[in-house]
Amino acid sequence: MPSRKTFKVAVLVNLAKNAPSVASERVSVTHDALADLDSEKTGLSYVAALRARGHEAVLREGGLDLPAWLAEFKPDICLNTCEGFIGDSREAQVPALLEMIGNVRYTGPGPLAAAVTQDKPTTKQVLHYYGLPTPLFQVFATPHDPVRVDLRYPLFVKPKHEGTGMGVKADSIVRTAAQLRDRVAWVIDTYQQPALVESYIEGLDITCGLTGNGDDVHFFPITEVDFSGYPPEIGAVYGSLHKIEYDEAYRNKCPAPLDDYRPGLSDEIRTLTHQVFLRTGCRDYGRVDFRLDADYNPHILEINGLPGIAPRSDLTLMAEAEGLTHTDLVNMVLDAGLKRYGLI
Repeated sequence: MPSRKTFKVAVLVNLAKNAPSVASERVSVTHDALADLDSEKTGLSYVAALRARGHEAVLREGGLDLPAWLAEFKPDICLNTCEGFIGDSREAQVPALLEMIGNVRYTGPGPLAAAVTQDKPTTKQVLHYYGLPTPLFQVFATPHDPVRVDLRYPLFVKPKHEGTGMGVKADSIVRTAAQLRDRVAWVIDTYQQPALVESYIEGLDITCGLTGNGDDVHFFPITEVDFSGYPPEIGAVYGSLHKIEYDEAYRNKCPAPLDDYRPGLSDEIRTLTHQVFLRTGCRDYGRVDFRLDADYNPHILEINGLPGIAPRSDLTLMAEAEGLTHTDLVNMVLDAGLKRYGLI
């Protein structure tokens, strides 16, 4: 909840309008190339939320001139929401820059956790190491890579290190070798990166979010995605089309009636979410996506260590389901960072 003290906060964003040409030109290839990036309106909503609690908050693009600006502004802490523009570990770039400067406090994951959680296969390797349930997978560098013998159809194909459902569509589900090769080729060609192929779990989409650190965490109501409001042709896989172009059609069950499906399932999801959050080294806030199979067993798809906190983001809608506001959520994220640094 809101901190008692007020602080000088640099709100760091990467705005779609400031994307370099090499990133912007990708929009002609794939409509969702800039899906991770914020609008100025969204950035200003973070500023407004912090100012509503008495903080001195200023919006700033997280770019190469950031060190000089921070030296002049001298914030107590940065609210970092930067997704980065280019690169396979772009979410780690601003945290790494802040670490290089030294003595700069910021919310969210450090560079290692940001890189690990952006790269989906690396995340899954961490989950596998700790015995956490995640679908079998394989990374394809080419469409012609041999398929591991224990990987059975149907399979699901997506880019190796994208977010916001980028590259995820109805035809991401493949049921034959020919479909697999075609989809892998499309991902590699379109997103210029390897494809992650994993066992497809037929079932419900669930997401669970939290704020805090260590054992001192707050879980938001668990959400089940309801696909009934979307056009049938875009499919029941929660991709960038659903999140961006059909945002107004979004429906959910929040809190999801998980214990009606299987007693104790809500606690199981929260426990797994907390474990994933800790094992991947995330900080302050996060959101974990699951699929429930036909027996309502949870399978971890990924963790978002830098989840959206815009007014229509999943985490915001979860907070609103328990009576909190967008202002409350943004300040809960800030307070988690302030508490971690011993400032409150």
